[in-house]
Amino acid sequence: MKLILVGNFAPDAQQSMLRYAQLLLRELPLRELCTTLVAPRPHFARLCRPYRYSGWPKLLGYLDKFVLFPRELRRLARREPGAVFHLLDHANAVYLPHLPARTVITCHDLLQIRAALGEFPQQRLGRSGRRYQEWILRNLARAPLTACVSWKTRRDLLRLTPLSPARVTVVPLGLNHDYRRLDPGVAWSRLAGQGPVAAPLAPGDPFLLNVGGGQWYKNRPGLLRIFAALRTQHRYQGRLVVVGKPLSAVETAIADELSLTPHLVSLQNVPNPILEALYSVADGLVFPSWEEGLGWPLLEAQACGCPVFTSARAPMTEVAGEAAVYFDPADPAAAAQIVAAALRNSPSLAEAGYENVQRFTTTAMIDGYIELYGKVAAPA
Repeated sequence: MKLILVGNFAPDAQQSMLRYAQLLLRELPLRELCTTLVAPRPHFARLCRPYRYSGWPKLLGYLDKFVLFPRELRRLARREPGAVFHLLDHANAVYLPHLPARTVITCHDLLQIRAALGEFPQQRLGRSGRRYQEWILRNLARAPLTACVSWKTRRDLLRLTPLSPARVTVVPLGLNHDYRRLDPGVAWSRLAGQGPVAAPLAPGDPFLLNVGGGQWYKNRPGLLRIFAALRTQHRYQGRLVVVGKPLSAVETAIADELSLTPHLVSLQNVPNPILEALYSVADGLVFPSWEEGLGWPLLEAQACGCPVFTSARAPMTEVAGEAAVYFDPADPAAAAQIVAAALRNSPSLAEAGYENVQRFTTTAMIDGYIELYGKVAAPA
């Protein structure tokens, strides 16, 4: 079987999507699938440097993504009449009109679509943003077969489209790196070798960890307030290490107001081996998201024996199972109290995490996709 993966525009720097594409590009050929990755390339976007996902650079990137790239897909579909296409991001459903019926799409979440429909008061989209998400949703509704990363995402998709349940399945994501718990000495040694990446931390320093982008649903303001309550009400002496995009101006102002700035460590572009070391020696992962598609960091942390403290909402409850401590992300003071109490019982939580993460293997993910490829290829 010839398989063509359709990935994302690299300059948009959607790290989770880029990592996901590389994971499939690595694993699928091991199953004797002739696999190619294609993605929009910057042509117009190169006229604006540095590129950013806003203003004129964003619009020029749209020309690359939605004018030039569909032509490339149509040519590719003609050259490869028996190939199966896999759209790796639900936002790329807009390419479906240019592809054959032998197409599978992965739906990671419907958060922006739901925001465009007014379901999240804290996330308002402008007129153009709403139209863009409506365009994506219209095309999602015509997908031949869709693989959702969680049951929560599947429920949302079936609620918002007329798709039949038979055309929407669940294929949970496997980990994109072979995460495992490192011996503390090995972990701290690995961190010490990274210069400025780990310079703010000395071996043995206690810290809580948060991993993720700066999107609204990650609830960084809530994270900061939980951490502040841990310090002031429960005398937690460690730092908070935030891996992902730098704090926004609003988040920085909150940190200053709560006197947290000296106790925060912000790290960007952290490679998997360093992230593995951080998980291995952190006191716990604090993950107070309002919403998620799946929540990769929950599984990464559990694979490394890092206790998980997260929101009592789906899909976090679905993914972390009984191996996490849950709290209401809307109540930072109560959440801090729950986390403080759970930190005293973290060894048993870590052991439960090891067991839970076995439900999310790369092998099971690839098996699920191969089954779907066979289904869409059958009519041909």
